[in-house]
Amino acid sequence: MPGRTQPVAAERLLFPLAALQAALIVPASLYGMRSGAPALAGLSSPLGHAHELLFGFALAVVGGYLINRIRRDVLWLLAGIWLMARILFLYLPGSMLATLANVAFAVLLIWHAAPQFLRAAKRWRNRLIGPLLIALGLTAAGYHLAGFPLRPRIVEMSLLLFALLMLFMGGRIIAPAVAGAIERAGGQLTARVQPGIEGSLILLLLGALLVRPLPQGAGISGLMLLIAGFLAAVRLLRWQPWRIRQRPDLLCLILGYAWLAVALGLLGGAWTIGLSAPGAATHALTVGAMGTLTATVMARVRLVRRRLDPAREWSTPVIALLVSLAAVLRVGWPAADAALWVASAAWSAAWLLVLGLFLRVRAR
Repeated sequence: MPGRTQPVAAERLLFPLAALQAALIVPASLYGMRSGAPALAGLSSPLGHAHELLFGFALAVVGGYLINRIRRDVLWLLAGIWLMARILFLYLPGSMLATLANVAFAVLLIWHAAPQFLRAAKRWRNRLIGPLLIALGLTAAGYHLAGFPLRPRIVEMSLLLFALLMLFMGGRIIAPAVAGAIERAGGQLTARVQPGIEGSLILLLLGALLVRPLPQGAGISGLMLLIAGFLAAVRLLRWQPWRIRQRPDLLCLILGYAWLAVALGLLGGAWTIGLSAPGAATHALTVGAMGTLTATVMARVRLVRRRLDPAREWSTPVIALLVSLAAVLRVGWPAADAALWVASAAWSAAWLLVLGLFLRVRAR
């Protein structure tokens, strides 16, 4: 057993906690919003649901993935503060205690994750992660410190920040994995990082972030998102996913990136000409893209770090298909009660499978 000060990877604790929360939060949110149950005050509104998905679940996943060396006792402290923040937000969402716990978790996560990216990067594109992490932490803190009228805009900003993070990190994870699989099969993939497209995606998302708050900014930022969605689709096709048909684990990553391209297009269409409902676009981004990418990346990280082959893990395709089913139902039938409950069940089942994978792999 390592000592309490020996460095460990944050995913050891944060990934299972995030998976458990993901499995519980959607049915709890649906129950809270449908019944107005006072016992779940933090989940009785769409804003509370978004808070827990973005600043609870997604931030924990970000910390688990990016913090590779943290003292064991500090990790337990970080996980404890995260858990306290979740409980306090559920039962006392507007309290000072909930604010302090959530702000403390965001600050600690930035403190441990951002410095390595601020120091090490040389190219301007690689310098994105540090400031992006800081911006995500500030939005998490700002949700609690700002007044209620500003919270929808803060959630909207955080959605674009997470979309930018997925565009960047998704490319850095998927491209080398796909290229390696193609090379092992005797081929070659020349379009890997695609710096021109990647740089354009970064500038478009940053532009959309800056322009959206302006009085007439919705149309311009929506146009930027439409272009970003098109470029993300082009980038994905240049990875030639049809050449990795024998790798379902990598196809799951491709599926998540495809959801990201679709979500950006839907959100851009909603902001420009009302082509789609904003709620449908939001769920394409959070359920489809974020759900699929986080679940498959988390599973891949755990398997690779335990020296197991991700291509042999049976549960990963099932997880990705369940999450995509939930996304299709939320996008296609956003107001139908039956679709809501089936989507909730599919989402929860997927994350229980992720949690089961963590427990199985840890036991080995």
